[in-house]
Amino acid sequence: MSDVIGIRRLRLMAGDLNGELRGFVERWRIAGARLAALRREELRNVEVADHIESLDGAFAATLAGPVRTTSGLVQQQALFARLRDARPLSPGG
Repeated sequence: MSDVIGIRRLRLMAGDLNGELRGFVERWRIAGARLAALRREELRNVEVADHIESLDGAFAATLAGPVRTTSGLVQQQALFARLRDARPLSPGG
């Protein structure tokens, strides 16, 4: 008899959990729609010139330094290879 009661309790708990999950999903569906509307409104009202001006310092900084002829990736890979070769192998690998 106690097994039957235990199973009924589990079913009730599972039903409650499913209801909670459905509510959670529904709240995020509504929130997602509201956030998308807010984003669209913000994009409609953005002042592009202000944002371009705010990036002016970043653009200027790229021109201030020496011109690089490589990305540094080859040098980075060479460094990793030296570090790998210098590290002793672990007993398992």
